[in-house]
Amino acid sequence: MVKQRFRKPSMAVRFCPSALMKKSSWLARKEEKRNIRQAIFYGGLTIFLALTIVFLGIPTLIKMAIFLGNLRASSLPIETKDTIPPNPPVLVSFPEATNSAQFSFSGFAEPASIVEIFLGATPVRQIVVGNEGIFNIDNLSLNLGKNEIYAITTDESGNKSSESEKISVRYDNVPPNLEIIQPQDKTTWETSKIEIIGKTEPEVTILINNHLVIVDGEGNFKYSLSLSLEENIIKIIATDRAGNQTDKNLTLTYSP
Repeated sequence: MVKQRFRKPSMAVRFCPSALMKKSSWLARKEEKRNIRQAIFYGGLTIFLALTIVFLGIPTLIKMAIFLGNLRASSLPIETKDTIPPNPPVLVSFPEATNSAQFSFSGFAEPASIVEIFLGATPVRQIVVGNEGIFNIDNLSLNLGKNEIYAITTDESGNKSSESEKISVRYDNVPPNLEIIQPQDKTTWETSKIEIIGKTEPEVTILINNHLVIVDGEGNFKYSLSLSLEENIIKIIATDRAGNQTDKNLTLTYSP
């Protein structure tokens, strides 16, 4: 006689469909309770609004709505306006004097700001500063004599800086005076050693045959040099601080 073997029920058989039905029923009851709570909340809110209108009136309801709106807005980030003025610009590349009516220079200021250039009390130029904070002013027209230049920066919020340092540039296009007192031009000398004496303006540079000569506070100068045999050409150049030049040549003959 053959014995029959019986297999142990698998896990799939042990979890019967009734367990799934119970779980689905629990979820349905949970959803129903949530719907009931929402209905109670909105019903209560409706009653509250109705009572507010009856006892306090619509204006009060509007005020409450405005209050709630302001309360919500107060929780948002507050935009603050920039009220701090920028640093004044810095002007660079300034000579003390120039012989050109057109003047160029550069400077530094807050990036993306606007720099306004003043000549005396008159605004003469505006320029937008680059991202590196550098600006360049080209061919600014100067007046003869002393020119006072300064600048003011305006940032993106409209704040203005104080005035920059005032820079003075003298526009001078007149060559300096140059007088040779001795020796006279086109003369013959029996000695090889001579002394050149002359007069110019104070703060003028004198070159005699490319040798720098000292000029005193009144513009006087003197210089000793040796002559070569026969003809000597001596070149004298006077240069003022603006770069204007006056030059004279002396032709001297040394014949012992």
